[in-house]
Amino acid sequence: MENTIEFNNAQLLPFIDWNIRFFGAHMQTVSKDWSASTEFHHAFEILFVLEGSQETIFEKEAYLLNKGDLILIPPGFYHTNRCISNDGMTYFCAHFDIDEPSLRMEMLKNCDLIYTKSSTFYKRLRETIDKWINMLNLTECNSIKYKLRVQIVLFELLEIFSDIVSQNQREQLQQSITTTKYAKAIADAIRSNFKKSYLYLDLGLDKEENDNKVHIQRIIASLGISPNYGLEVFQKVYHMSPRKYLSDLKVQEAKILIQQPDISINEIASRLGYKNLSHFSRQFKRWTGLNPTEFRKNSLS
Repeated sequence: MENTIEFNNAQLLPFIDWNIRFFGAHMQTVSKDWSASTEFHHAFEILFVLEGSQETIFEKEAYLLNKGDLILIPPGFYHTNRCISNDGMTYFCAHFDIDEPSLRMEMLKNCDLIYTKSSTFYKRLRETIDKWINMLNLTECNSIKYKLRVQIVLFELLEIFSDIVSQNQREQLQQSITTTKYAKAIADAIRSNFKKSYLYLDLGLDKEENDNKVHIQRIIASLGISPNYGLEVFQKVYHMSPRKYLSDLKVQEAKILIQQPDISINEIASRLGYKNLSHFSRQFKRWTGLNPTEFRKNSLS
């Protein structure tokens, strides 16, 4: 007869059978001409820009990372990183994975791609990654204790991502179906109006016949929504204003057009709704850190 153990009114810790893997990390300073070949990982990659600026191409979308920004690239996605600052760039990068299905899946669904200083969890993420960076100069890197300390930091990082998942899940529950529907309708309308506005040259229309400026409030009102309410629900769902959303559309389109050498910079500015080239050049440099001519030269070199 087998002995059985009964726990009456006992306090228990859970049984844990996870594999958590850390595939190493490195810090590197690179020149303005540096770029990494297209990569695909089966693990998470977290990259922190310490100095300079980086462009990451992720799922055919370009993302700009400035000094202090973090990017969390999930497993299974092709991506490319390159330095776009004239003075070079210093970055820290680490790869890790966890086979706990629920946390892994929820991180894929609920964690943001980019974390900036304005992000809610930025301070905790930065402080935790700084612990890894501070370990790079230690001499006992092959000792068991050193490896355990590296692993402890990884557990701290996973705890933060677990908190991010929980917060985003709560926020999603608080958003009504109507709120999400209205926000998506506004985003779709902005994108549609933007596409129509910059395509007017291809359609053979004169400037005088086509107003290529996108009017946010007019778009919201056309959907039968109060402009103030529309701005509010859009901010809740997309965590940015409709104008910022439009600005992001412009910078992505500008980068695509600038990499086509047969289209002049002046024409690109006109297509994107800028009445003069200098205004477009100043705005593009605010977006990317480079003026359009420099960006084209770097992208085609």
